[in-house]
Amino acid sequence: MKTIHGLATGLACALAAAGIGARAADAWKLPPEKTVLRPGPGRELVLGQCVACHSADYITTQPPLDRAAWVASVEKMRSKYGATVPTNVAPAIADYLAAQYGRKEPAR
Repeated sequence: MKTIHGLATGLACALAAAGIGARAADAWKLPPEKTVLRPGPGRELVLGQCVACHSADYITTQPPLDRAAWVASVEKMRSKYGATVPTNVAPAIADYLAAQYGRKEPAR
């Protein structure tokens, strides 16, 4: 997964190649995060691991997924996009995402 630093570095290289000075690249900043993740066990892990690469909005706008789908999503981020989520942390992240943003079981 491309990191924010990697994206900024790529932008700086592209600007330099286009003949635009480094000052323009230095002035570029990401917009401030406005989405607040729901409180719950594992929230800090998600903030530290997931929001390091993409916005919290990316999480909150997903459809309600069951835990298995959240596990698959975390694994996809690790295997396809290079997220550095440690194997021993991934289950806790999936637990948080399923509990806070998962599919609610219908009442019986």
